Amino acid sequence: MNYRKKAILMVVALFCLNIAMLAQAVSLKMNNVSVKEAMTQLKNKSGYSFVYKVGDLDTKKIVSVKAKQLNEAIDQILYGQDVVYEVKGKNIVVQKGQRQNTSKDTKKRKITGVVNDANGEPIIGATIKEKGTANGTASDLDAKFSLEVSPGAVLEISYIGYQTQEVKVGDRTSLSVTLAENQQILDEVVVVGYGTTSRKNLTTSIATVKTEKISKAATSNISGMLLGRAAGLQATVSSPQPGGGINISIRGGGTPIYVVDGVVMPSGSFEVGTGSTSLPSSVNRAGLAGLNPNDIESIEILKDASAAIYGIGAADGVILVTTKKGKEGKPTIVYEGSYSIQKHYPYLEVLSGPELMNMVNVFSKENYLYDKGQYPYGNTAYDDKWTPIFTPTQIANAPTTDWLDKVLKTGAVTNHNLTISGGSEKFKYYLGVNYYKEDATVHNSDMERYSLRTNITSQLTNFLKLTTIVNLNQNNYTNSTVGGDVGNLGDQGAGALFGAIFYPSYLPIYDAEGKYNVFSRTPNPVSMHDINDKSEQSGYYMNFSLDVDIIKNMLSAKVLYGLNKENTSRDSYIPSDVYYALQRKSRGNLGYGKRQQSTLEGTLTFQHKFGELLDMNLMAGMGRYLDSGDGSDISYENANDHIQGSSVGMADGPFYPTSYKYKNEKRSQFVRGNFDLLGRYVVSASLRRDGTDKFFPSKKYALFPSVSLAWKMNEESFIKNISWINMLKLRASYGETGSDNLGTTLYGIVITTREDVQFNNNSVTYIPYILSGANYEDVTWQKTVMKNIGLDFSVLRDRIWGSVDVFRNDVTHLLGTAPTELLGMHGTRPINGGHYKRTGVDVSLNSLNLQTHDFKWTSQITMSHYNAVWIERMPNYDYQKYQKRKNEPMNAFYYYKTTGIINVDKSNMPESQRSLGPAACMPGYPIVEDKNGDGIIDVNDSYMDNTLPKLYFGFGNTFTWKNFDLDIFMYGQLGVKKWNDAYGNSIDVGGLSRGVDAHNVGIYSYNIWNTQTNTNGRFPGIAISKSVALPENLGFDYTRENASYIRVRNITLGYNLGLKELSVFKGYIRGIRVFVDFQNPLTFTKYKGYDPEINTSSSNLTGGQYPQMRVYSIGAKLTF
Repeated sequence: MNYRKKAILMVVALFCLNIAMLAQAVSLKMNNVSVKEAMTQLKNKSGYSFVYKVGDLDTKKIVSVKAKQLNEAIDQILYGQDVVYEVKGKNIVVQKGQRQNTSKDTKKRKITGVVNDANGEPIIGATIKEKGTANGTASDLDAKFSLEVSPGAVLEISYIGYQTQEVKVGDRTSLSVTLAENQQILDEVVVVGYGTTSRKNLTTSIATVKTEKISKAATSNISGMLLGRAAGLQATVSSPQPGGGINISIRGGGTPIYVVDGVVMPSGSFEVGTGSTSLPSSVNRAGLAGLNPNDIESIEILKDASAAIYGIGAADGVILVTTKKGKEGKPTIVYEGSYSIQKHYPYLEVLSGPELMNMVNVFSKENYLYDKGQYPYGNTAYDDKWTPIFTPTQIANAPTTDWLDKVLKTGAVTNHNLTISGGSEKFKYYLGVNYYKEDATVHNSDMERYSLRTNITSQLTNFLKLTTIVNLNQNNYTNSTVGGDVGNLGDQGAGALFGAIFYPSYLPIYDAEGKYNVFSRTPNPVSMHDINDKSEQSGYYMNFSLDVDIIKNMLSAKVLYGLNKENTSRDSYIPSDVYYALQRKSRGNLGYGKRQQSTLEGTLTFQHKFGELLDMNLMAGMGRYLDSGDGSDISYENANDHIQGSSVGMADGPFYPTSYKYKNEKRSQFVRGNFDLLGRYVVSASLRRDGTDKFFPSKKYALFPSVSLAWKMNEESFIKNISWINMLKLRASYGETGSDNLGTTLYGIVITTREDVQFNNNSVTYIPYILSGANYEDVTWQKTVMKNIGLDFSVLRDRIWGSVDVFRNDVTHLLGTAPTELLGMHGTRPINGGHYKRTGVDVSLNSLNLQTHDFKWTSQITMSHYNAVWIERMPNYDYQKYQKRKNEPMNAFYYYKTTGIINVDKSNMPESQRSLGPAACMPGYPIVEDKNGDGIIDVNDSYMDNTLPKLYFGFGNTFTWKNFDLDIFMYGQLGVKKWNDAYGNSIDVGGLSRGVDAHNVGIYSYNIWNTQTNTNGRFPGIAISKSVALPENLGFDYTRENASYIRVRNITLGYNLGLKELSVFKGYIRGIRVFVDFQNPLTFTKYKGYDPEINTSSSNLTGGQYPQMRVYSIGAKLTF
């Protein structure tokens, strides 16, 4: 790790050097000179000029100056004068200071006034507040006010939708105040591809997430800040493990691309597997792990044609991440730290030892009756020969091992952030340092991250600006084993959590010899604590951009180079005493990988305003993008448990080495034009040409056009005078993007025997054996066409604003695979085909509900709905009998509906049930609905569900009162069903009938139908384990459950110390904020046993997953 330490030290040293430059060291020594002479000397030495009003400053006063810093020199020159100053760029602005209060001045006096808008209309309810105090009032029905203020007071006058104004009272006793409308919402800068624009000129659908007020106390990655925050963005937690994965989708597409400060970054985490020896592998982490959430300024989501400018890979949308940068002003040091406690949500409740024994006895007897054909499963009477598996004495004395308690625990998170920022007109800097440590709620599950980020902007000359961004990170993980099946091995590869609910509760952890107890084929959950599985990830990211102002405010150029390099390694080891995958032998794997992406882009931008007629912005650019990587691992067996992976060569073997290597290149050219006509009509168009080495040369390049329009209706004469409409804009867009996501190359052949290679030009024709793909000249780009119509609005003096969008995305020429001819050298070949569409609606609504001089309440709502249907399947698709041929939902799920359970005397069994065979007509078997009433149960009686939620939403409220602030945010999904594996684990009657080999089950097993204790059970009895499959192997509906949920994501309460409280620090501390945060404190759902949000498969199945957590945090933010 020495090179990493050296790199970090080098960055810190460079940063400190730049800070020293900012300090503006001056060597100024003068004795008995006038103030005017001293100011002249300072200008000559430093370039800083004094700006002041004649009469405010005594320039003839004699002073002596001895200083090495700029601020020291200014203070000594102005010493003893009743003035204050502020450095703005290269100017030192001097103003007359406030007079010292005398006993005569301390008496308050009454001020009266009136508040109007620019049109002279009275503003009722405006807040008038004496700055720096809690003293305030509001304007009455005549827009008048009256307030007693201190001498030298400054009044702050504010109202919703208007710019806050400060007024110095001076000697006046009455005031007339005119407030100007607030254009902040309209003029808000929005980051778009290769530039920025104002929200009022935006022609496409882009959602913005401001991260400033989002709690980051226990948030390890930026994806966690997106849950429910943007309309059209579907974000759900796939694993709450440290650094855990979050499924991100824009309008139902696949994984979007991430662009950080203008550079495309890998969206997925970089992990090493566990080799070929059946080692558990349950890692599910989010991408961009090296990026500290505290360094993020804003996130923009490009949902429609706005993404087309990025071409390849942008078919599923684009997420633009803008990091924090320095701002002009004196150095600001901010420390923010927090400590959090994690508590896992209630997990599936299982049976105690005695309860399980009783349950096993019940279903062991049911199985006996069924197999013997005894009543009610046959006409023979019970022969009274069944023997209980567990005797009453065993049941009475049975222990209970809480296996979940042995696997789960209380977690903790420590998060420290330190930032230093500031700068001058020509030099701005930002430094962020983060330490994050999470010891989570599952044993052997933790994370530790160190990160450092710098952003330095240097105005080298009047026309040349250099921006340098560097990010260094080191992430260390301990990987737990979670999930229902972590190695495709069934119960023999169960993770610790699945094992904890699977293991019989009457079994102790250890046997009589002190060894781990083993049940059936399943690993002992506690023994899995001994598995050593650690990952290390490190990397650096560099972004250099040079801006050239060729013709000021007209023609500019930019060159950007970005480099992202990541290294990852993993050391996994199972000791010899851990029974896993039916083996008792030590196994291990050492793996290593690296990947690198580089970006080189150049752009030229022309902008000019032709009076009131046209405001034009043209941009052209080109880029080259490289993506490469390689890795290797070696799996081994029969190593010494004390040495483990420290010396693989000492293992007895066998050994299984593997390796890989890849390299891809993309080249692009792109142009875009934005035209604002008459301040009312905005047109934007772009065209991108992408080329990739993945396709055959004749199909290497593709064009991706887009066009979008906006009509600023509020600027039209027939709307302009409607006072309650502040902004009304209609948008429409069309764009095309593409995808090349089918392997690393579709042509080129490597010959593994002899030393022959067939290159892309077919220079070698003798091919004894082929390792990779053959030449597929007909395969081309997957294409996505995006259409969008939207409306942006702001009404009631900007009290309510938002947007509504309707969209349709058509995806054609899908990339897939098809079987080759029987004598072909490959089993499959790539093909194009198929067509599906995604349609939906996004709604975003913001409101300023209430504002007084002490209190403010704002709200935000986001809502999204989408659906995806097949227009045409892939040409080689094999339709099932029950599937729709047209407009079938892509997330369709087929099943049979049940209407009850066949009772003991079969009196409730319909005649149609007999068509399923004798086994389906036994008591305790589910009754299948004859949907079409033809007396036969077949595929025509099946039902279809769309597994997509009908609504995604987010809802936030922020309240501020004096120095307190409260933020409550929730999100969720409505109208979705999932298979609930809590039921699957509970109603396994076949498992319960295995006697001593019966595994534990959940408490819902009390709802299983049986002849002894529950003839009114909701779930099927022993007969379900004996029957054959239903027609076309479709399943039942009784374990599907409403998985809609509303989750309170964060409740954050903060307090900011006031000026009076801060005065004790004598200016050394400029701000203190303390806060408490509750993450996931409440979830409202009807879903039982597991968390409804977390999926472990594409069919909306849940079970054995990492538990959701409640997190309680306390923290502070100090500004120096």
